[in-house]
Amino acid sequence: MWWMLPDPEIQVDRQIPTMLQIVGHRFAEDVSSHSEIERYLTALDAATPFRTRLRKYGESYEGRAMWYLAISSAGNIERLEEIRSENLRLADPRKIDSAEAQEISARLPAIVWLGYTVHGNESSGSDAALLTAYHLLADRRAATQELLENVVVIIDPLQNPDGRDRFVSVYRETRGVFPQSDPVATEHTERWPGGRANHYLFDLNRDWFLQAQVESRARVTSFLHWRPHVFVDAHEMGRNGTYFFAPPAEPVSELFLPRQREWFDRIGRRHAERFDELGFSYTTREMFDAFYPGYGDSWPTLQGAIGILWEQAGARGLVVDRDDGLVLTYRDAVRHHYASGIATITAAAGSRKALVSDFHEVFKDTIRLGREGEVRDYFLLEGERPLRALSLARLLVRNGIEVRRVTEDVAVKGRRSVDGSVGERSAPAGSYHVPVAQPAGRLVRALLDRHVDMGDEFRARQLERAARRVPDEIYDITAWSLPLLHGVDCVASQVSAEVRSLLLDVDGEDPSRRSGIVGGPARVAYLVSAEGSTAPRALALWLREGLRVHVADQPLKTGGVRFPRGTLIVKVRDNPATLHDTVQRTTKALGLQAHARDSGYVDEGAHFGGPHVRWVKPPRVALVSDRPTRPSVGHTWYLLDRVLEYPVTRVSARNLGRLDLTRYDVLILPHGSYRSSSGFDESLAVKLRDWTSRGGTLVLVKGAASWAAGEEVGLLATRIVKQVVAKVDDGAKDEKVEEESPASVPGAILRASVYDDHWVSFGVDPRLDVAFSGNVVFAPVLPTRGRQIVTFVGREELLTSGFCWPGTLDLLAGKPYLIYQSLGRGHVVGFADDPNFRAASPTLQRLFFNAVLFGAGH
Repeated sequence: MWWMLPDPEIQVDRQIPTMLQIVGHRFAEDVSSHSEIERYLTALDAATPFRTRLRKYGESYEGRAMWYLAISSAGNIERLEEIRSENLRLADPRKIDSAEAQEISARLPAIVWLGYTVHGNESSGSDAALLTAYHLLADRRAATQELLENVVVIIDPLQNPDGRDRFVSVYRETRGVFPQSDPVATEHTERWPGGRANHYLFDLNRDWFLQAQVESRARVTSFLHWRPHVFVDAHEMGRNGTYFFAPPAEPVSELFLPRQREWFDRIGRRHAERFDELGFSYTTREMFDAFYPGYGDSWPTLQGAIGILWEQAGARGLVVDRDDGLVLTYRDAVRHHYASGIATITAAAGSRKALVSDFHEVFKDTIRLGREGEVRDYFLLEGERPLRALSLARLLVRNGIEVRRVTEDVAVKGRRSVDGSVGERSAPAGSYHVPVAQPAGRLVRALLDRHVDMGDEFRARQLERAARRVPDEIYDITAWSLPLLHGVDCVASQVSAEVRSLLLDVDGEDPSRRSGIVGGPARVAYLVSAEGSTAPRALALWLREGLRVHVADQPLKTGGVRFPRGTLIVKVRDNPATLHDTVQRTTKALGLQAHARDSGYVDEGAHFGGPHVRWVKPPRVALVSDRPTRPSVGHTWYLLDRVLEYPVTRVSARNLGRLDLTRYDVLILPHGSYRSSSGFDESLAVKLRDWTSRGGTLVLVKGAASWAAGEEVGLLATRIVKQVVAKVDDGAKDEKVEEESPASVPGAILRASVYDDHWVSFGVDPRLDVAFSGNVVFAPVLPTRGRQIVTFVGREELLTSGFCWPGTLDLLAGKPYLIYQSLGRGHVVGFADDPNFRAASPTLQRLFFNAVLFGAGH
């Protein structure tokens, strides 16, 4: 095994088991599966009980355990809980004085967390993690023993177990006796959707603050349990790369502190020294930014750690040819990650006192930011949608952010996120107060600010590159303001205010405060307002349980209470005798109010038995999956499966032509690249048109909507707008125009208006902030052909947050985001972008849920 080790002089303790002894192959001789990784971790822990602690910290959707292994000296392991507790005290300067902090910093070991394989097909990281653990436990040299006196190393070898096993399964079934290096060999070719994402096809390296997925929630909980000083997120990139390590490329979050950026360089230089010694090629600063706060390096850095990214060229097997004539082996990839681990641990151990002391200073600087910075406090106002504010508050708490519940009205002077206006507002009792002067204060700023700027120089460079038709350097989305995505009125206060409040616990407030049945038991019906953000979940549950539910297409007033369009009406006579208990249980659980009514006679508006109160037919829903759809279809599957909790049949796209559509009421075509060559031809378009005209609801998302709007398809009453490149006068009667697709929006938030007199917009505010990516631009719809349910506002007010190319903004201004048209007895609903992307925007999800739930009954 010596050839795997950067230092062949390692003195091996033969009592420590090797991979060969436990799983049957040597280190890096094969791509280890989840079960093999689990077995080896267990064996290491059993062989070294005084120097390790193995902990199960989570479980994937497919039931695979998630583990981390803590490794240190016997003395440190014996007092491991004391080390953890003292470290948490350093992370909160409000609770410790300088003298005690210095005393703890002088003796506390550095805590280094090495996290691998958040993308399941980036496989070398997991095997490198096991080799790194072996080195730390099997090397008897004094230098390694001294190293472990100064550090606690926490190794998480597999952050995405479901994705990895999906990758390993395909790799093992397609490989032969002799590994093939041709990049197009079957052993290098993953089946859709590949192993990158988790069970619901989420990119877990974009989910740190959104925490839509169980793996992310478990990982964040473990991070906050420890608050490591250094957090490494190990990845792979394409086969033609070399190795990347920090410092990151620009743009870097302006909320990173100078002392943290100094540590990027300090650890990076130690990295470079080791790679130079070993003859490994590498790069730094040239790629992989640290701007989006949901990465595995940026989120930990905003939480006070030194978050570090590694990117190793990936073989996606045991050996692969590179374009430069060289060959990349799995052994090389594992060795590089292994060398990185030892270099990082050595750097942390060698600078232990400074690292731990600076860790505490980072939090002192963060508290100072909250007391002296341009924003001191945020207030989340309940308004008419208290559940939205509560949901956002709970998400912040899950991110380790302190949120307080205001107990007395307070006057707040600050800037509103919804429109950027500055003035004095009242934050009534029940609002949520998020002070910046707290350990997670910089993450608070990153998540709640209306706009985070990439910097004038970087932005100017991207515009200049675009003018030269050179690809831009924007790596991910440029806007993610949580108040905007959740539709919550947030005030950023620049002046500290005296606030009476109570700390919100991890589970948030008991929703029963404003939930349950008002009056009753009812003799005629129970009414649930559409304004409740969890009303679609209640509807889905009741439909699943066999209740008959109606919905009001128009507003009404009964018993002196006004109810908006979209109000759910559950009639007593139509339903079982247990209805009262069912409604009570559901509304309590979901934080909703149901109003009991003893008469169907209303004061104003829609009558319970009139034409504007319609039965909600339980929809039978099909979701197209597999190629040519994008893996982001998993986001829609997750929202239906886990959030709405409504059954959906996933159908492979290649089977759509022979699918019996009469068995379904709703068909969802998610984002993808739809073409005749992939089966989406004229005959399929005719089939979909016939089914829709007979009463089906066709929901089209982004690429699917673009396909449906094509002249040869004609399923959507619009066309896709292109950007004019040039006008050519060739002397002919008609002037020729050259067009191309506009530059793609790199994840900005755009302002839109909502047409409220329609069932697709039930429960949606008249003004909406739309998270938008891509370049699908709908042409305006003629009123005789359809309805623009959501329309982008004019150019001057359009860009709410983030960056967008000027020419694309010009095209989007005044154009529809969401189109509805009737087709015979059915409906077509088209989204210009994916409303379910990353499960990030509850306000956009509401539009999608309406399209799925209400079309069958209209």
